[in-house]
Amino acid sequence: MEKLLIVEDIQALRHYVAGLVRETLDSRPEILEACNGVEGLKMFESEKPSMVIMDIVMPEVNGLKAAQQIWKINPSAKILFWSQFHREAYVRELSRIVPEEAVHGYTLKSESADKLRHAVLSVFVHNNPYIDPKVRGDKTRIKSRDHTLSDVEYETLVDVMLGLTDRAIASRRSISVRGVQNRLASLLNKLVQKEHWALQKSAGMEIYNPRTRVIYEALKRGFISIEELMHYEQDLGDWMSSAINYRKNTA
Repeated sequence: MEKLLIVEDIQALRHYVAGLVRETLDSRPEILEACNGVEGLKMFESEKPSMVIMDIVMPEVNGLKAAQQIWKINPSAKILFWSQFHREAYVRELSRIVPEEAVHGYTLKSESADKLRHAVLSVFVHNNPYIDPKVRGDKTRIKSRDHTLSDVEYETLVDVMLGLTDRAIASRRSISVRGVQNRLASLLNKLVQKEHWALQKSAGMEIYNPRTRVIYEALKRGFISIEELMHYEQDLGDWMSSAINYRKNTA
């Protein structure tokens, strides 16, 4: 039987994650629990679980340092970080310390149970690295400039919204991790065009939402039609239709 270790200093959260894992994974792994990084490392050495869900900020040893030790013991161990912080610095650190054989993820405690289930399935079942898009940068850092996105920036935005890690994007796009990080830096310096800011009030939503921007860029490039969009997402389709009409009327 596979073993899964949960390292989290708050008991109620450990039990919550354990219950969610049991509901999500058909394999029903044996669940182990540790209350801090030191205890987690000792349990990993003695029990040798293949999967770990770990907080990052903990007493004794933080999650990133614990993970580094875990990967020294087993370079192929799968680790899903479950954090309350949106820290790009953590993502950069992970890009530095994750072995080639390992699959890892980073999801947020503030997200829904469904989002955590998705991350668990992605990392532990489908062997896909996962990074919550919010970790890449919050709204306050994405909302100052307004330039049209290049095709490369559009591709990068899609990759981010898919939850891919820097390393996964590098592999997918056949570039270096440093190249990915440069693309992300460029992307985070851009926002939607000035003409769209007038739509915010009437639309009742923030147009610089990354997911909305992906859809807008796909429409602009002809990858999806407004009819298809309205069929699959009526609410967003109605908004996008009004946005396009606004552009036509003000052109």
